[in-house]
Amino acid sequence: MQTLKKAILLIGHGSRDPIAVKEFLDFANEFQSKNIKTFGNEMIVTSAFLELSSPTIPQALHTLANDGINQITVIPYLLFSAGHVKTEIPEILEEFKNRVPQINILYGNSLWPHKNIIQCAKEKIMQSLNKFPQNHSRDVDILVVGRGASDSQAIEQFTEAVNHLRVEIPCHTLNHCFIALAEPKYTETLPEILNNSCKKLLIFPFYLFTGILVNRIQHQAEEAKKIYKEARIEIAPYFGSDPLMFQMLKEKVVETSNNLNNLLGALKNY
Repeated sequence: MQTLKKAILLIGHGSRDPIAVKEFLDFANEFQSKNIKTFGNEMIVTSAFLELSSPTIPQALHTLANDGINQITVIPYLLFSAGHVKTEIPEILEEFKNRVPQINILYGNSLWPHKNIIQCAKEKIMQSLNKFPQNHSRDVDILVVGRGASDSQAIEQFTEAVNHLRVEIPCHTLNHCFIALAEPKYTETLPEILNNSCKKLLIFPFYLFTGILVNRIQHQAEEAKKIYKEARIEIAPYFGSDPLMFQMLKEKVVETSNNLNNLLGALKNY
C-alpha cells in the first residue's frame, strides 16, 4: 500500500516588490513552524505565486510531484473570489491533474468570509486610532482601501466586508474606495473626504501584505499631507502576519484537507 505523503501549497498573488514576496514566503514558513504539532513534521508547506514572482503554480506542483508527494492541499491565500480563484487556478490544477492523475488535489476557497478577517481589520483600525489624541479619537474618519477587481463577486465581497466593519466600528464615519480597477477611486475619494472638512483621517489598506499598491496608498497619503496641512492623516497596518491570520489559515487547511472530493468535485463549488 502506497504511503500517503502530504503537502500544503499556499498560493499568493505575487508582486514586483521583493519585500512583498519575502513577507508572503516568511508567512508560509512561519505557518509551518507554528503548526508542526497539528500537521506533523512530514507535512510540507510550500508556496507559489499567480504572477510576477517565482515559483509559479506549475513549477511548485511539479516540484512536489518530483518529491514523491501524492496529496496536495491547495489554498489560495487571497482575500476574495475573483477570477484567479474561480477560473485561473482551477484550470492550472486540472491541467496538472490530467498529467499526473495519481496525485490527489484538494482545492480550498479564498479567505472571505472567515470571521477573522473582520476581527483582524477591526483590531488594526482600533489600535491605530490611538495615534490620534484620545479626547478626539471619535472624530476620526476611516477610509478602507481595497485593491479593486474586474470581477463583480470580488467587489461585492469587499463591500460586504466594509459593511461588517461599519457595524463593528459604529462611532466613526467609514468610507471605502479602490486603488485600481473599480470605483470609487482612491485618488478621487481621498481629496473628496479631506475637502469635506475632515481634519482627522485613518486609512486602512485592506491588503494581506505590502506591495506596489500599498506603497502607492502610502505615497498618496503623504502627498495629501502636504496639501491639507491642517488635517491629521495616519495609516493603519495591513493584515500581515497577525496571529488571527495564522489561525484562519490553519482552519482553512484543516477544512480543505478533510474534504475528500477530488479536484473536479472541489471545482463544483464554483
